[in-house]
Amino acid sequence: MVAKRLSKAGFLALALAVTGALGATAQASAAPTETQVWREAFQSSPAHYDPLAPEFVKMLVDKFKMPPAAVEQMRPQTASGTQRVRLAVSAQGPQIRLRVSNEEGTEPLLLTAASVGLAGEGYVSKPGTLKSVTFGGRRSVTVPAGAPVLSDPIALPVAPGTELIVSTYATGSFKLDPLGGGAVVVAAGDQTTKSELAGGTPMVGRPAVTGVAVLSPSSRRVIATLGDSITDGNRPAPTETRSWPEALASRLAARRGGGDYAVVNAGIGGNRVLGAGWGPSALARLDRDVLRIDGLSHLIILEGTNDIGMSGRTVFGNHPVVTPEDLITGYRQIIARAHARDVQVIMGTIMPFGSSMTHYSPGNERTRQAVNHWIRTSREPDGVIDFDQVARDPANPANMRVEFGSEDGLHPGVAGYKAMGEAIDLSVFK
Repeated sequence: MVAKRLSKAGFLALALAVTGALGATAQASAAPTETQVWREAFQSSPAHYDPLAPEFVKMLVDKFKMPPAAVEQMRPQTASGTQRVRLAVSAQGPQIRLRVSNEEGTEPLLLTAASVGLAGEGYVSKPGTLKSVTFGGRRSVTVPAGAPVLSDPIALPVAPGTELIVSTYATGSFKLDPLGGGAVVVAAGDQTTKSELAGGTPMVGRPAVTGVAVLSPSSRRVIATLGDSITDGNRPAPTETRSWPEALASRLAARRGGGDYAVVNAGIGGNRVLGAGWGPSALARLDRDVLRIDGLSHLIILEGTNDIGMSGRTVFGNHPVVTPEDLITGYRQIIARAHARDVQVIMGTIMPFGSSMTHYSPGNERTRQAVNHWIRTSREPDGVIDFDQVARDPANPANMRVEFGSEDGLHPGVAGYKAMGEAIDLSVFK
């Protein structure tokens, strides 16, 4: 084959074309690609619960007519074998890693095996998705008392709202506190590699797996929600809206250009801002559960209900009397510590509890109103979500709307959580 001779003009044109193509290639290869980093996409804050106060047990039996056997089921339960949880992540990425906690433990935790897969029906993993989890290249790891461990990266692509099945098997027994609010299934022996557990028993308590991180673009921000059971939500109900943070995460993921924010839930049932007993106080756990999070941009606080309801001598025991000024001082500490990390703080007003047999009194209502007035008018938080206005009954503002509430007059139901999540102005998260 004979090459065709080019004229001087043709040669010049060819040289310019080649030079332009090489320049375009060089520019494309030099175009910056966003750094991928680990971002929190799920959390279940670890917590230890004090024993039930005798007054609380007596109230359950006398006023709520709860059978003694049912009261016993509210005390810590000991179990052994495989512990399986179902959870949802709020970020997108090609890899995940798990956080296993022994931060509330007093003895080392020997974790022998763990696995994760995409959730199918209930607590069954979808076929072909179950993966063994390693820690430093090994399937087993000893978690020191007071510490967490992070798994090795796991190649399991997820998107906001993806449900996972996570299983752990630890040597010996473990304790589950039914007051913890989380749902787990426990089965005998090491069944971490099984898609479906054999002989699983549903139980309630905070799981060993307390976090999931997703490999994400560095531009993705994280919103943390700090609170008590009203924030922790109704986690044992896997097919319904389980919490207002989950409803918020769904809305953020669905909006145009969604996926810029992940939402992690740092709620603990029974938690207080100032006092411990139902998990560490919010002030004590703020760094561990919130401020340590990389990429954290916003903190939403909805907490104080239990500080008011457990103030003084109550069915929950004998605690220091909490004044509005005490709670406001606690809030100011949280705001100051968050602002020191360049985190914006959004505060939610304390919701109505007028029909609660455990929390309401005229004095407690006055405290709630005083605290809410400060939240609304002080301008010390960076923003306010008026959950009280959303939830209160217009005809009786001390009570929650019937359609939003639950039987105890304190906690929202599914409709209430949904309404709370929808009441948040998404323009705050630009």
